Amino acid sequence: MKRSGEITVFLSMCTLCVWALLCVMLESARTAGSRYYFQVAANSGLDTLFSRYHRRLWDEYRIFALEYGAEEDIIRDLEGYINEYLSVDNWYPARLESVDVTQLIGIADDQGSYLAQEVLDFMKAGAAAGMFLKPEEGERFLKDVTEGGSIHALSGLYDDQGREVRKLEQAAERLIENIQEQERMGQKIEEALEQGDEQGFFKAAKSFRRTTEKYSGLMRKYEKQALALADSQQQALEKIDEVQEDLQEDREALFRQRWNPYNDYIAQDGDRRKEFAAWEDTAESNLMLLEETELLVQESGDTGKENGSEEDSAEESEESLEAAAALWKSQYIKCKFALKASSGDKEKQNLLDQVKRLTEGGLTELVMPEGTMISSGTITAEDMPSQCISAIETDKLCSAKGNSLPERVLINEYCGHYFTNALSTVSHPVQYELEYLLQGALEDRENLEKTLTELLAVREGMNLIHILSDAQKRQEAKTLALVITGAAGLTPLVEITACIIMGVWALGESIQDLRILMAGGKVPLWKQKGDWSTGLDNILSMGRGQMPDINTSTGQQKGEERGFSYGQYLKLLLLKENFQTKHLRMLDLMQMNIRWQEPGFSIKKCAYRVDICGRACGKHLFFALPIVENLAGGQDGYYLEAAGEKAY
Repeated sequence: MKRSGEITVFLSMCTLCVWALLCVMLESARTAGSRYYFQVAANSGLDTLFSRYHRRLWDEYRIFALEYGAEEDIIRDLEGYINEYLSVDNWYPARLESVDVTQLIGIADDQGSYLAQEVLDFMKAGAAAGMFLKPEEGERFLKDVTEGGSIHALSGLYDDQGREVRKLEQAAERLIENIQEQERMGQKIEEALEQGDEQGFFKAAKSFRRTTEKYSGLMRKYEKQALALADSQQQALEKIDEVQEDLQEDREALFRQRWNPYNDYIAQDGDRRKEFAAWEDTAESNLMLLEETELLVQESGDTGKENGSEEDSAEESEESLEAAAALWKSQYIKCKFALKASSGDKEKQNLLDQVKRLTEGGLTELVMPEGTMISSGTITAEDMPSQCISAIETDKLCSAKGNSLPERVLINEYCGHYFTNALSTVSHPVQYELEYLLQGALEDRENLEKTLTELLAVREGMNLIHILSDAQKRQEAKTLALVITGAAGLTPLVEITACIIMGVWALGESIQDLRILMAGGKVPLWKQKGDWSTGLDNILSMGRGQMPDINTSTGQQKGEERGFSYGQYLKLLLLKENFQTKHLRMLDLMQMNIRWQEPGFSIKKCAYRVDICGRACGKHLFFALPIVENLAGGQDGYYLEAAGEKAY
């Protein structure tokens, strides 16, 4: 029987095709698994890499960052971690070809925006509990602090005007004294002529001429000072317009009303100025009259010498003197307006001036507790993020992370917890770290001095608002102003002096506030009557160099138990600071303090995020049969690619 093999060949071919199809399907599924496995390897490699965050940076500041030496080091570490996965004997054999870092973002990049993000994440995770300020209150307190500083600036302009007024009053007093001297010499001339005292006449005439000729120069100085006051007044009004956005509506109205005494003073001084100017012409007329009178007196003496008879000579001389006396008495023009020189208490005015000068020598020694050692710490600017990064990335569009007021409140609270200030007991290379965040100077003393000055300005502005809003304190200031100015001068001068006294009073109270804060006490942002610690007697004592006592056992006075501490005031001041500048200075301090224990540490070599692209070559398993390889196009292996990103 003859047998045929067609069916066997046919079935074999069919089976081969089925197995080839199955192999292709299995290889396709395995290839997809290989790609997923490689992606897992890349992601896991990144996870492992990021688990090597800088421990000290986390322990001290709760900031995650990956320290690295160079980008090649990151690539080498990633290759090792990924190869751990690829070296396993499994269904996904592959050979790693390359790993490239497509993006490397440092914690200091983007002007410290990534640092802000980590701080906010940490604070929102529960660290914000027990904050003295709620995030939603940030806008209100920023407005209060800004308003205090703006009012201090206005108060400074007001003090400048006060000095201009005093100079003008001094110029007016010199004019008055000159006119009074003219009147006194004119009276002496008249008396000498009536008594026939030629020698006395010429002596008085000489003094009269010398005094009168000085009047024009004194008048020019007076007019120059009057113009300076008018210019100062205009600048002050313009300054109110500039800062009115920082002032609440009632505060703006209060300060515009406060400048009214100057308006009234300038108006009344205009009338006085006209009288002084008119007297200049009068003085010239009196000088011309003096010349005529001198000629008559000289003629009387010449006539006596020419006449041989002593009796006739004396008679003619007497007649000439009588004629000169009559001429002087009839044509001499006396001053018809009031001549009042200041008769006030100069000593109290000088004491107020001394209080103003208390801060000229620096606030640090004035307000720090006795025996306090001022830190001499210095920051090395070289390689600091705030010095390097800002210069490189000035034109870069920066993220606004950390710029909103609620975010600022959270970041400032973080700063208060992790950075030292002048009252901290923790020892760091630079002791006044919060002050550095505010001022950015390289020396501790300078940062402290500038911070105290800024804090004094805020307190002075708020204390001044309190005085202006308190009728009793305004009346006390006016009473002292009456004592200082006396009964003489223009009526608005009393109001101006009262305002100056209120400004000095606010300054003295602010100095006392700083003394309390630096002793560890608290001071309310907005004071009530019971919170006030100085009277005008205390202010005058300050002028004598006698500072009021504070309760050094607690650093508080009666009524000061409530309010904010020094550290909390610094957090309020930080609300005004440029957020990017603050973030970079935070990085400065972190780098400096870690370098103290780890020399060579650089915050610029700390990564926040790494993006990678990995490539590998996979090996076929189910393409081993030649027929399958032919169906697959003869491909020996295949390429795998995985992209990964990781950020803290």
